[in-house]
Order: sequence, then C-alpha cells, then structure tokens
Amino acid sequence: MNDKNNVNSGREESFKPRGIYSCESNAVHSFVAIIKKAQQGDRTSMGQLVEAAEPRLLAYIFRLTLSQDLSEELCQKTLVKMVQSLETLKNVDKFWYWLLRRAMGEVQHYYRDQKRRHEVEFEALNREYFKQYVARNHHDGLDQSARIELSEIIYEAIAHLKFTYRSILVLRCYEQLSFAEIAQLMNCKEFGARVLFYRAKHALRQRMSRHGFGKEMLLAGLGLFGILTLPTKATSTACSVNTASLNVGVVAALVGSLGTRLGIAVITSISAILAAVTFQHLIVSAVIVAMILLGLIIVGLYSGLD
Repeated sequence: MNDKNNVNSGREESFKPRGIYSCESNAVHSFVAIIKKAQQGDRTSMGQLVEAAEPRLLAYIFRLTLSQDLSEELCQKTLVKMVQSLETLKNVDKFWYWLLRRAMGEVQHYYRDQKRRHEVEFEALNREYFKQYVARNHHDGLDQSARIELSEIIYEAIAHLKFTYRSILVLRCYEQLSFAEIAQLMNCKEFGARVLFYRAKHALRQRMSRHGFGKEMLLAGLGLFGILTLPTKATSTACSVNTASLNVGVVAALVGSLGTRLGIAVITSISAILAAVTFQHLIVSAVIVAMILLGLIIVGLYSGLD
C-alpha cells in the first residue's frame, strides 16, 4: 500500500495500464507490437494479448459485481468481443481504456437485461492472499485484529453503495483513470465525475463512521478492499491507492457537499433567511448568508484536500 505521503502534484497523470504496460519504455513498445500483430490476424499475438489482459480485466469486473462466477462470465464475454473487434482500435495506446468501455458495457447490460438490482453477494474473497497480507506489519497503526475488522467493514460498505458510486471508486482508485477519462466512460462532464466521486467517497465514509472508523482510515480501507477483491487469477495485479487519487478539488467538493446532510441544512437555513428578508434587512441577511457559505467553502476545502 502506498504511503499516505505519496501525493503527486494536482496534475492528472497520463493513463498507463498497470499489469499490462510496464513503466519501462521497452515493455510498452513490446506490448504495442503485440497488439498490432494481433490486429493483423496473428493468432500467437492474440493469445498473448488475451493472457495479458485477462487478470486485470477480471479484477475490474469482480470489483463491480463482487461475484466470482459472474465476473468470470462477463470477463470471457468481454475478451471474446475484444478478439472480434480489435481491428477497430485505432490508437493502441488507448487499448485498456477501450477494453474498459466494453467491460463496463457488459456489466451494465447484464443488470439491465436481467432487471437486477445493482446489489452484490458476499462471496469468493481471496482469503489466502488476504490472510498473508493482514499478518504483515504495514505501519498503518492497526494490529492484525483491527485490520481484519476494517476489511470486513469496508467490504460490506462498498458492496452496499449505489452501483454508480462503486463504479467510480473502482475506476479512480484501482484503475487510476483521470477524471476526464472517467467522464468519457460514464458519459458525463469531467466536473460531474469529480462531484460523483466526492459523493461516493462521502457515502463510504459515512458507512465506515457507523462502525467507529474515521475518515483517516479511508485510504487504508480502500487498500484492504483492493486486496479482498483480487480474484485468484489476478493475484499479481496491483491494488494500492494513493492520497492524490482521492482529491477532487475545492469547487467539486463544495458542490458535492450540497447533496449531503450538511449541505441540505445550509440550503434550508439560507432559504429560511431569504424568506424573511425585506429591503431593510437585506444587508444584514447578505452578511449572514455569506458567513454560512464561507463555512461551507471551508468544509469543502478541508474535504477536498483529504
């Protein structure tokens, strides 16, 4: 798990698929060559591509559905469509992003076609790997029993989030997509993606707080969820989450907070004040409203920089 001080600048990093593209340029060029050969009909290269993509693709789908059988089924469907339509991929550097769109489409189609609620079942945890993980000292201030308790709480909390919340948490925290890329995948504006992520993060914090875990444990909890949701075939897939990925910016945090209980309380207070405003009280009311909004901005600033 990355250290909490591992914070990059506010600039969004260009997306590189972890587990498929290596940080070394030679590995990137090699993988690009495999894609191009596969597009030309080379069966060996296509097999290598499927083998390389499957573990991370399976982990992505598993974190959305939390069902081993379902994730394997949808993963295979996505891989089949990848093979059938790979020649349509114009920019090989966008391969993983292109594949994610197809995987997300399969998941959404499954729920829509079956008219299922976007809920999940608790099953198929990678418990052996997790037991080894929690037994080690991660310098997170938790002993083994507390780490196990947190893992159970975070797993249940994320499983009961709305599907859109769970989806954006996975895309941002584990796939490490920029908000611009997430916006394209989810058919919304970049600012809308930031606000949605803030609300997903807030909803998750609320669920954790009911069990006595404060917001300072969010990063550790997300890291544990990453470990918990590694299917057997994806044990080598990285799942660390860094602090920078949780930052949405001040304005998005402010707008996102308007949908929370605090935001609703502030809006109600402002409405009550405005209802009583006369011309004579306009200046005094304006000052009061400004103070309330300033307080909300401070809260948004604090939350957005967590």
